[in-house]
Amino acid sequence: MAETRSERVAQWSEHADQLCDDGESVERRVDLENATVVVTNRRVMTFVPDADGPEFRHAERPNVGTVSVETVDRFRRLCWGIAAAFVGVGLLEAARAVSFVDYVPASGLQDTGPFPGSTAIERLVDGALSAIETVLLVLDWGVLLSGVGALVVAVALVWRYVRSRSRRIVLRVRGGNDIVVPVSRADLETDLIAEIETAIRPKAASESASASMGASTLEESADIDGGRDEGLRDDPHDDERARTDRPDAEWLGDEESG
Repeated sequence: MAETRSERVAQWSEHADQLCDDGESVERRVDLENATVVVTNRRVMTFVPDADGPEFRHAERPNVGTVSVETVDRFRRLCWGIAAAFVGVGLLEAARAVSFVDYVPASGLQDTGPFPGSTAIERLVDGALSAIETVLLVLDWGVLLSGVGALVVAVALVWRYVRSRSRRIVLRVRGGNDIVVPVSRADLETDLIAEIETAIRPKAASESASASMGASTLEESADIDGGRDEGLRDDPHDDERARTDRPDAEWLGDEESG
């Protein structure tokens, strides 16, 4: 029994026929270094053990468009990562250099001396200043945490950029999400992409094969007809053989000459 996800996906890829519906059969199986593509007479199945999303994807063959090798959004992720890093550094520098709490003024009512109702006004002003100080303190922490968050996002984007540098096979699916399959340099050198493309579209190959078979059949028919025509031509030695075989018979040629 499989112990890991990769082993379970590998087992399913080896028994893809169990996933076929009634009347469906496996026509071609292409084993890549990090994935498996199975083409049936109805669908295209992909098994990717280490995929970030679903490890098993399938699509109806008529809905599968182009099959290409792409490196999607690699440079864009790097640019976004650099921009996020600049924003994070800027926010951290602002949080270090500026403290919004320091801009909260003192009430100043203690220097004016007591007057009727001063205690209530002093409490009201102190409460308002305390609320403003709390808001500015939250703003200070917000700037600091935003800077840290921007740096984390920058690191994540750069990491995804590094991971996305490997090439991928993209199967364009009309009316659905595209199917992405990882591909290695060895897979590209063995021309497996063309094999997948041919497997998905077998009609083009069968038509060319039928055309070549038809051409060869016509050539053979022409050769046979040519042989028959040559056999039907008059042989100059036939007259001599006829005279030898029938010496007592009147020969038409002699009769005409006489």
